[in-house]
Amino acid sequence: MQAKLIFWQALTPVHPGTGQDSSSVIDLPVAREAATGFPVIPASSLKGVLRDGREDQEANKVFGSLENAAELTLTDARVLFLPVRSYAGTFAFITCPLVLERLNRDLKALGLFGLQSPFPTPEQNTALLPQNSQIVHNNQVILEDIDLTAKPDAANNLAEELGRLVFGDEVSYFQSRFALVSNDVFSYFCEMGMEIIARVKLDSDSKTVVRGGLWYEEAIPAETVFSSFAIGTSGFEELNRPYLQLGGQASVGRGLLRRLGGGA
Repeated sequence: MQAKLIFWQALTPVHPGTGQDSSSVIDLPVAREAATGFPVIPASSLKGVLRDGREDQEANKVFGSLENAAELTLTDARVLFLPVRSYAGTFAFITCPLVLERLNRDLKALGLFGLQSPFPTPEQNTALLPQNSQIVHNNQVILEDIDLTAKPDAANNLAEELGRLVFGDEVSYFQSRFALVSNDVFSYFCEMGMEIIARVKLDSDSKTVVRGGLWYEEAIPAETVFSSFAIGTSGFEELNRPYLQLGGQASVGRGLLRRLGGGA
């Protein structure tokens, strides 16, 4: 058995739905982890897109069929970096110790390398940054309605390692916006930082909104970076795609993911 770490970045908002309406203001929420509430792309969605339209023998071998078990197993794609609007630098890539600890745990469990850089625990009201950060304004990192005290040069090695691992040659694009925040702050933005999209159904004749034809959809915002694993004995070449169209509302441009050049 072999394992491979894969990174995906949302180029457009992604709606991995739950398959049912919600009783809240948001009619169609995104899928979330039960324990953390973090948004997630289910492995079944990734597998379905990779196999879409294929019933050949090789697809049955790699992805499984009624007669045969799959030779390639995919895990859920978890949020690694969440983009949040910033007063300076336009937006920030935020993550937290819990996210990195879980990634490190899974890497070691699958026999892959672990992260070499230590990741400190930020205080509730601080953001740990690398040098030359673009998201600092008057010694603060202002994310939406939360103001955090900036701690420059507190995450240089971590930002460098994660940037090289995930973004490869695009490391500077990531490093200038990277911020390590507390678990609670990250959880808050995973709950409140999703994109809310109003959708309407039009009457085909009058071109006006049908009564009751207004609903609200939740989407994981563009620029979000996800990590997932592929485990198996063969079929890893099926993952060598520059992009995927995933989740609901593909006809209106939702769910376009690109595979990033890093990984292991």
